[in-house]
Order: sequence, then C-alpha cells, then structure tokens
Amino acid sequence: MHGKPTHPLKSIIPPSILPPAVLHPDHEQIDRHVMTYLVNTWEWPSEKHKQAFISWKLSEVVLFMFPTGDTERVKLACELLLLGFLMDDHFDKNTLSTNASIVSSLHDMLSSASTPKTTIDSMHATLFSKFATYPNSTPILEAYLAMLDCHCIPSRGPSSLSSLKEYLVFRETDVGMPICVELLYWSDPSLSTITASERQLLRPLERIANYHVSILNDVFSFEREWRAAERNGEGGGALVNGVAVLAEEANVGVLAARGLCVGLVRAWEGEFVRLVGEVLAGEGGGDGDGRLRRAVEGIERRMSGAEAFSWRTGRYL
Repeated sequence: MHGKPTHPLKSIIPPSILPPAVLHPDHEQIDRHVMTYLVNTWEWPSEKHKQAFISWKLSEVVLFMFPTGDTERVKLACELLLLGFLMDDHFDKNTLSTNASIVSSLHDMLSSASTPKTTIDSMHATLFSKFATYPNSTPILEAYLAMLDCHCIPSRGPSSLSSLKEYLVFRETDVGMPICVELLYWSDPSLSTITASERQLLRPLERIANYHVSILNDVFSFEREWRAAERNGEGGGALVNGVAVLAEEANVGVLAARGLCVGLVRAWEGEFVRLVGEVLAGEGGGDGDGRLRRAVEGIERRMSGAEAFSWRTGRYL
C-alpha cells in the first residue's frame, strides 16, 4: 500500500519491499466496539476535536499491525493504543508538571488499585481491570505507562539527545514500540508458546521494526508535531521528531532530512529481510511447528501495518 495519488508525501516515499498489509478479519466489529466506547466516555474539549478523532480511523493502526490476533484481545489492544493517542493529544496542551501528575496517578492505580478521581483515571482503571483478567498482560501495561512517562521528562526534545542513535532508543519508548512488541505475542494464540530463547533470537528483528515504525511515523507526523511544539512553547510539548534530529546532526534542511529518514526506513527493510534469512536458516529446520516463522511474519506486519495506517489516516494531513 503506497498511499493515494494525492497524498503530499507520495512523491518522496518510494514503495516498500515488504508484503502488503491486511486488516484484521473482524476489523469492523472491533472498530465499532472501541470507538463507541471512547467517543461516549472521553471528555472532549470540543465537538471539532471529537469529529476529528472519529475521522482519523485510528483503530486501523492496531487492526493492520495485529491481523492474526484473537478478536477479544485485539479489542483490548485497540482500546489501549487509542487511549494512548487521546493521552498524547491531551499532553500536548499541558505543562510537563501537569502531565507528570496525571501519569503518577495512573502508576498508583496500576500498582495499588487507588480510587479514580478523574475521567482519565476511571477509563484507565477500567482498562487495567480488563487486562488483569488475562495472564501475562502486566508487561503490556508497564510498557504503556513507560510511554506516558516520556511526556514528563524535563529534557524531552532533540536538544537533549546527542545523536540519532540516542534518539532512536528514546523514541522506541516514546512512540510505544515496547507495547507493540508485547502485544504481538500476547494477542496471537499461535505465538503463546514462544520461548525466551526464541524471543532473544528475534530481538534484532524487533529492534529494526521499532526503528522503522518510529522514524516513518516521524516523517508522516512532522508538520503536526512542529505545529504542536510551536503552540506550546517552552512550557509544553517539545518537537520530538527524527527529522528534526537528523536535520540538526547532518546540518541540512528539513526537506533533505526527511529524505534521509525515508532512505533509512527503506534500508532497514532490506536489513530486516537479510536478518530473517539468517534467523530462519539458523534454526536448521528445527522450527517444527512454524512458530518462529509466524513470529517473524508478525514483526513484519508491525512495519507494513503501521505504514498502511499512516498512508490512510487524516491525522497527519
């Protein structure tokens, strides 16, 4: 999937070499369930904000990335990540100290089931309790709160990061990649028996996927994030974006930096394909039930799915 002919980035982003993304077979049901709940429960600052959220079709980022997941678990994954989108937009309007207070309350809620005081608290308490009915869900929620923690860092922003490598490590958590790593193995029944040694073997592939999704998101979202940083000035959101980091590090303009980021993304795809060959060949035919290959395909779908969503959503236009 390579975007509509009229998409403004069509001319600067070449097609991916990865297989095309597919939606979860129950995507309509899942989207309807999650969106109905969020639209009717979140405290919207205006009708305009609510209608924009509906039009962005944010559930597709989950439904493209986890098309083989159990329907009920993908519903929860969708609710979690879409709530993360809402929190991201909410944080953009606040000071860092206000965000820190909100996230601290959520940490307390996860660790001690404290009494909700706000709508944000109550929505998270409900979500945490739903996840608690499933085994092995704690790492997902911990990764989610770690993502929210990134919005409370005083030094948040490119000026505090000395290199692109350092930025990539920060951005993995900031954009929620550890959540997606955990969701893959948690949501797909065929991967429930993946072993610790297999997870270790797959880590280089997961890291490439994390970098790929993070930087491609930066390419698509640059204007939106730049506008948010301009609105908030010193007290609120900073421009946390790989395009800006690379422009500073390579001493080039934004357009050139964007092109470099696109080149990196496509280069990572080639590296991913190479490493897949090594990982599967290294098993020497020992992957009897095909679990390792299914995990590799799942990681690949995280990349192609996130890109498919980026081309289709109006959030970044």
